[in-house]
Amino acid sequence: MINYEPGKQLSHEESDNMASAEESTQSDSEVLEEKTEEGKKWEAPEFPKYVKKFFAFLANFITTLNFASGVTAIILVSIDPRNPIYVLWAARLILLAIIFDFSDGIPARLAKKEPGFFGIVVDSVADTVSFGLAPAVMISLSLPFSGVSTAHFILAIFSIIVGAYFGFCTIFRLIRFTKSPSKKWFKGIPAPGAGCAAALYIIIKLYIEEIVFSDSIVTPIIGLIIMVFTGTMMIVNFRYPTTKLRKNFLEIFLLGLTAITIVSLTIIPLQYIIIPAGLMAGLTCLYVFYGPFYLLKHMLERAKEVNNY
Repeated sequence: MINYEPGKQLSHEESDNMASAEESTQSDSEVLEEKTEEGKKWEAPEFPKYVKKFFAFLANFITTLNFASGVTAIILVSIDPRNPIYVLWAARLILLAIIFDFSDGIPARLAKKEPGFFGIVVDSVADTVSFGLAPAVMISLSLPFSGVSTAHFILAIFSIIVGAYFGFCTIFRLIRFTKSPSKKWFKGIPAPGAGCAAALYIIIKLYIEEIVFSDSIVTPIIGLIIMVFTGTMMIVNFRYPTTKLRKNFLEIFLLGLTAITIVSLTIIPLQYIIIPAGLMAGLTCLYVFYGPFYLLKHMLERAKEVNNY
């Protein structure tokens, strides 16, 4: 306990102790909030044992589909990175993996299943493949090396570096989450959000090249810069809300709109895909900038508290 007297100058040691005490109190309050939120969460009804086994099997099957989507995306791009059909479906498989990653928790909760081998190990590996390795391969092979100008050749080499960086950031992000998971907040953009950004970059680039018939160097330059930014936002300490937090009407509407847009991106032909792709890009940007906005808001609130002290 630090006794503070008005008008008395605090030493550096006392200031550090006070700051540590404030951080500890804040951390304890966050844990208490998580426990309170956990106590309020929806409880699944009690099902017969065979129904629970079915839901548990379904949860594991959906997780497997997530993993299979990422592996298939890598195979398609590796077979022929210049084939627009293969590349388009590789990007769509990453978007489908997002749906599978979100959906596998629903039957798991209905089964009242504790996280086991599939829930901990396989799910993490599936996320690493679908939202880390697959986008990294797609980014790295997004530009050709032969029959191009010197500027395109240099950019193709840079795309490999960006792809490797994106993959590293995803693995770092997932390892950090596995070591210290939180029911309320993510540290940095979640891997599915980053994977979505990578898939959107590939789809929009493909649309410009195949439908608009433009091979301008501007598109990949902007896209690769966005990929570097997206990868970096995965490893920063900005806080992003999880889907387990209670949502207001606007947040529920945005989540629903996101789900509908992702599904539409997997079925709409390439010549009409730019509209949902642009909408999804806007929703992704909105989510990405939420973290810095939340940090700025928190800093302003803290400053106000200090001024009012």
